[in-house]
Amino acid sequence: MRPDPHELGTYLREAEAIARAGGAVLAEHATRLAEMRTEFKGRRELVTEADRATERAVVERLLARFPEHAVLAEEGVLTPRGLPHRASEWTWILDPLDGTTNFVHGIPFYCVALALAFQGDPVLGVVHAPALGHTYAAARGCGALRNGAPIQVSATADLRDALLCTGFSYNRNEPGRDDNSARLARVLPACRDLRRLGSAELDLCLTAAGHYDGYWEMYLMPYDVAAGAVVVQEAGGRVTDLDGGQAWLHGASILASNGRLHDPLRALVGPAPRA
Repeated sequence: MRPDPHELGTYLREAEAIARAGGAVLAEHATRLAEMRTEFKGRRELVTEADRATERAVVERLLARFPEHAVLAEEGVLTPRGLPHRASEWTWILDPLDGTTNFVHGIPFYCVALALAFQGDPVLGVVHAPALGHTYAAARGCGALRNGAPIQVSATADLRDALLCTGFSYNRNEPGRDDNSARLARVLPACRDLRRLGSAELDLCLTAAGHYDGYWEMYLMPYDVAAGAVVVQEAGGRVTDLDGGQAWLHGASILASNGRLHDPLRALVGPAPRA
């Protein structure tokens, strides 16, 4: 059974409105960064009042509009952290503030990311970046949009011409963790250049829009990638884990590209880290 495209279109419109409501909460909090309370979830990973207030605003709207759907949200304000709050074929996956470190430092590269999965497969994604004025939206079989205009991946066909992007885990130097430095050292000489901007969901959207030709990262959670990955796929790109499989949502590694560069980039980046 596949979701009905008309139904998905309705859900997408609702998701855009809800993500923008979350973005309005972020924008309000951005005006008073100096007085905002900031905490640590780990040695480097931050969480703020803005994360929690945005999650509360988005989840309340989701539960009111879709009471039969499950919600999986990052911060655990109204639902169990990192777990769906109920069983359902439909699950909303929410990151209320992807790019918290950027937000805290006044860097405008952050977003609200909202995806909808059907039977565990993400089929809809909205990534709203209020400080940038960009809203990326996509639904399975419907294409990808930025601010209502179609987007597509780049046509770059040679790695030496590619602008690529990656990210680094907050737990990068803990025992047994791959800090990505060896991969970076292999890829950098082979491409035009590399970027690291600090929001996985927006990195995926920039790949979808053809600004980047490819992106990889490790140690991510479903709410870090679900929405942006749908945008990449609907923009004509390819998304896998670092082993070339489809475990990118829960497998903690992701590689997204314009498709043409996917296999050579995956060979250069190397396989997913082993436990």
